[in-house]
Amino acid sequence: MHGAFSNTRRPSVLLDRSSEAGTAAHTSHRLHSGDRNVRRRHCTAAQGGGRRHSSQSRPTPKWRRALNTPQATSTMADPKTSTQVQDSEPAAFDWRNQWYPVHFARDLPEGQPQRVYIFDEPIVVLKRPGDQGVVALRDRCPHRAAALSEGRMTPDGQLQCAYHGWSFDGQSGICTNIPQISAGQKLTGRTCATALSACERQGMIWVYPNPGAAPSQDSIPVLPELDEENWTSDDFVRDMPVDYTLLVENLLDPDHGLYAHQTPTFDSYTASQDFPMHITEHSTSNSYKLVGEVAGILKMTGKDDSAKTKPLPGEQVSSASDITARIVFQSPTMVRWSRHDKQGSTNFISAFYLLPAGFGKTRFMSRYVRSIAPKVHPPRWLVSIALNRFVDQDTYLLATQQSVTLSNELRDIADKQQPAQLQQPQTSDAQVSDRQRADGEAAQAGAPMARRSWYCHRSPTDNILVASGKWMDKAVPWMPNRYQGLLSSSLQGSAPLVAPGKREDVLDRFSCHTAICPDSMGFYTKVTALAKVAQVSTAAAAVVGVWYSLEASVGQAPATPKAVAAIAASLILSAGTSQVFQWLLGQFQYVYQPKDLQKDLAKLTDLTAHLQEEPTVDYRP
Repeated sequence: MHGAFSNTRRPSVLLDRSSEAGTAAHTSHRLHSGDRNVRRRHCTAAQGGGRRHSSQSRPTPKWRRALNTPQATSTMADPKTSTQVQDSEPAAFDWRNQWYPVHFARDLPEGQPQRVYIFDEPIVVLKRPGDQGVVALRDRCPHRAAALSEGRMTPDGQLQCAYHGWSFDGQSGICTNIPQISAGQKLTGRTCATALSACERQGMIWVYPNPGAAPSQDSIPVLPELDEENWTSDDFVRDMPVDYTLLVENLLDPDHGLYAHQTPTFDSYTASQDFPMHITEHSTSNSYKLVGEVAGILKMTGKDDSAKTKPLPGEQVSSASDITARIVFQSPTMVRWSRHDKQGSTNFISAFYLLPAGFGKTRFMSRYVRSIAPKVHPPRWLVSIALNRFVDQDTYLLATQQSVTLSNELRDIADKQQPAQLQQPQTSDAQVSDRQRADGEAAQAGAPMARRSWYCHRSPTDNILVASGKWMDKAVPWMPNRYQGLLSSSLQGSAPLVAPGKREDVLDRFSCHTAICPDSMGFYTKVTALAKVAQVSTAAAAVVGVWYSLEASVGQAPATPKAVAAIAASLILSAGTSQVFQWLLGQFQYVYQPKDLQKDLAKLTDLTAHLQEEPTVDYRP
């Protein structure tokens, strides 16, 4: 595998350091000005006037044709691993011209504006009544820059700012009413809000963060199985103080499942020297797809061949050797795990969706899609309790890793002193000057990151991380607003460090999950009320018990065994019920403490006891 990737050339770019500061300031000015022009053009077009800007009015330069055209690919095999790789030349990834999942549709309350973030940019999302659909706008009123998400939906379906009452059409962004001016007065384009394309597909809300674009929904990474009968899903959402890049790597890393989650099933997705992972890649400027396939048997766990080749429940095969375990990354949002028989059939899919909310912040959404017992749906709050614990097991590990990797990334960018690289293309191809895109392309191609140098890859499964890391090296520097924090600091000094968060903050389920999941929040609210009732009942039972004891001691009440037993039972039941309610409430707050981690890790003694203790052979993917 090392030989397969060693031929990728990285052209260098020399910048005049004496003009770096001026270049950064000039580029920043052009970008901000361009952003305003985009909004004006969009509003003008929505009102039916103005010129249409088209990239076809001028010749397309060679470098743009190279970016927009899929590159020729070659298939190479490494003799050490027999893994085939379909590789392509690097291309700048267009982050804005993509669909991003922001909510499960069931979690978005009708008629209530909600704020979400994409690339550290606030966006307001609104689900309108009936079949009017969902709309999205940049969360900024053009009047005085107040957040539109603090407003309301008017009876006629408009989004109204809470500050001065300006109203906007959610689909076009056109200002439909300003209460302070006379009716019928003409409104200019500057009064428009910035509308974004939004839609609902397969129970998820998707936003396209490129103003003025009219994208096709065909590029949304849907799950075809959910459009079939007898398939269903159990959904989970959690906001994580973990960077998008680390979650992509985590979800492409089945090796961690045995140790971080103590779950042997992950082992069926891992690779070994005897069972290498077959990797294919497909890359263009608008998409990247990575597929890893491996024999679906256990590699490390399983005490004998029979245990290693035992099929999972529901699989209609006699041996797991007839199963192919498949991991797919469809950039930029979806990772899919599934197991397929020789006919390509499966009955269970783990699908993970990642929303890059900002630097070091990601909305994690998962769907457990199944044709097994499709009519059975456990309460969502119960599913959330189980999945929150599962996610807790490695989230803080990612937070500790993040403090190193993001600091490395920032240092790489600052040390190479490429200010042009810090200015990402903010709009569509038709709205960005050729010079601006060329500057970004040159900086990105001349100073890619090197994630592989941050890690020590040794496992055969790490091949898929090497492949995804090479893509991120080229794509991540193009992510909008990725390095805006560096623009205000000196590029001559060291980049700011990324400090790891506190454990109780990183694993706080209430802010990360409960507050954004209406099903969990509804259950939490009900249990809170019941817990108060139970506390009152316990206190009342205790008072009655004390009163009865005092009365019995002076002969005012008969000390019959039945009466004593009834009071004792009432006290025990009330106290027990109160404890159950308190336990349930704790499952939606910070609960996974270091002692819980140690209990989980203790399970590894039994899970790994049968592993052969032989000298490890050095393996470098």
